[in-house]
Amino acid sequence: MSKRPKMLASVVREVVAPVLQNCPPKCGMLSITEVIVSDDFSYATIYFSALQEPEHALQFLEKRTKEIKTKMGAIYRKKIPEIRFRIDDRVDTGGRMDNLLRGAEEGGDN
Repeated sequence: MSKRPKMLASVVREVVAPVLQNCPPKCGMLSITEVIVSDDFSYATIYFSALQEPEHALQFLEKRTKEIKTKMGAIYRKKIPEIRFRIDDRVDTGGRMDNLLRGAEEGGDN
């Protein structure tokens, strides 16, 4: 990835971060785990994690896409990408892998 998509990714992160703070309490704590901007600036995919009810958080964020794009336009003033939110399940996957490995280690001692 060239420097330009990385720069836009940081703008996206800067704009979206305050929106996360307004997510309803039932979502628990939200955090942006990664922002990927396509090389042609058409799309910005925002991966996030939520401690509770990630699907509810996804719906909340998707409803704010227009607001986010408007704020990005005020900062960036160039091509504004389509915003896509994705639940980042890598933390869950990593936890499951840790549990499987721990179980294999415990089972291997017998």
